[in-house]
Amino acid sequence: MGFERLELSGYEIQGVLGQGGFATVYRASQLAVGREVALKVDSRVLVSPRDRQRFLREVTAAGQLSGHPHVVSVYDAGVLGDNRPYMVLELCPGGSLGDRLHRDGPLSVKAACDIGVGIADAVAAAHSAGVLHRDIKPGNILVNRYGGVALADFGLAAMPRPGREVSVTREALTPAYAPPEAFHMAEPAPAGDVYSLAATLYALLLGRPPHFPEDGGQLSIAELIVRHAWPYPDLPGVPAGLNEVLGHALTADPRYRIADAGVLRDALAAVNTDTVHRSGFGHTPPTNATVPAERDAAPAHHTVQDSVAPTVAPGTSDRPDAAEPPVTSPGSGDRHPHRNRPRLIAVLAAVAVSVSVSVTVITYQNRSSDSPETASTATASTSPSADGNTGFGGVSTSTHNCPAAAVDGLGGRCLTTPECWSGITDISGTITVSRADCQVKHVWETFAIAPLPADGMTNNARDLVKHPDVRSLCSQEVMLKSRSAAGREVTAEWNTDILPPTAQQWADGLRVFRCVAAATTEDGEITGSRFGTTG
Repeated sequence: MGFERLELSGYEIQGVLGQGGFATVYRASQLAVGREVALKVDSRVLVSPRDRQRFLREVTAAGQLSGHPHVVSVYDAGVLGDNRPYMVLELCPGGSLGDRLHRDGPLSVKAACDIGVGIADAVAAAHSAGVLHRDIKPGNILVNRYGGVALADFGLAAMPRPGREVSVTREALTPAYAPPEAFHMAEPAPAGDVYSLAATLYALLLGRPPHFPEDGGQLSIAELIVRHAWPYPDLPGVPAGLNEVLGHALTADPRYRIADAGVLRDALAAVNTDTVHRSGFGHTPPTNATVPAERDAAPAHHTVQDSVAPTVAPGTSDRPDAAEPPVTSPGSGDRHPHRNRPRLIAVLAAVAVSVSVSVTVITYQNRSSDSPETASTATASTSPSADGNTGFGGVSTSTHNCPAAAVDGLGGRCLTTPECWSGITDISGTITVSRADCQVKHVWETFAIAPLPADGMTNNARDLVKHPDVRSLCSQEVMLKSRSAAGREVTAEWNTDILPPTAQQWADGLRVFRCVAAATTEDGEITGSRFGTTG
């Protein structure tokens, strides 16, 4: 969609800043106040109250923090006539640190530490407000018109509540910066943001994320999970105190990791960078290197000053030595900051770190005999049986009394045996799911299955969800018609999503996708099957 076709009262659209799988960011002018802004328009449509709640959560999370000097300000928000949500944000013409890293290579030690102090202060403020960012990375740290840095994109922001799942929707992650526990669908926590920020600082200093190959090559998810178990690789030419801070913030096991962003901020501020004279180090990524995938649209490349000068964090001054306050330990007097490490780091150093990371990604748990991966042959071909049922990779399906089959030309079918899931994780479009017993609490249930469209042969969820045939089959209309009598008794709103083939299924030749639904219950879970046909 070209920007000239977008109209929003009170704004003049000037051009496209960036575009991703989930959103487009436009440069616009807010006419009433004569201010240039960034207009972020989501590509997803708000089709239910649950969707609107989720959008309001993002706006609220970002809005609560708008006054912080290191958070991109939110000026306005709303929903377009076609039910796509939008946010009006502070324009950051300097682009992102991801842009700069790709173009200019690593930052100086002092610049990286200063940025770390400011962003850690922003993250600490978010955590105090009950908000987790969950997607901190160089591409989400923007440079504003004054050269300061600010954290953007609270699209994954979560406000955890005791006893309740943080989110039942697809959870998108950026593999290079996500904490190790996220790959195992652990409940998000502040320690995860600390890890992502430390990984971001590591990348700003070296030119690539922790454990990534020097040649800029990509890693599979399985390889990345294995590498998370490796010891923290010290950065060359960096003060020992900084390596120690990053090492404890990048500990694979969150139980032994710095879990408080405020502690990370103070530890970074205490690092002595005066004796480091390099402007940068490490190899600059080759021009053809692939930058780790970003989840949402980020501003396109713009001219950035050679030295990023972030605003000084609250409580500090702009004097060169202000970032190194004296550090005291229990039972000791004041000590010179240049000869001492942060207090908590010394305590954490005495803790033995125990890490155990699985070598492979487990895509299905609690597998039963009808699980797609237990089939001896997993193909998209169908073979009608005597009772009219057809198997899709070992899953029993039927077209009898099946609303999905009524959608012309898509080959949609309904399952004769219920199929439920407890969670979906989207890592750059690669899906990981946990199979659940439908008779116990679960989140999602399959309501339709069909062959991949001939012009949509992909197992990437972010690409597949854009296909009109997929959208048509996995629509609210088909889902509501597919409910069983038990499903119609549920008065809650329903949400839909898609499941493409997993990486293993794709390798085995499976070329089908699933439409899944979740009810918006109090805890996001439900018990018992609500879809399916008896054939």
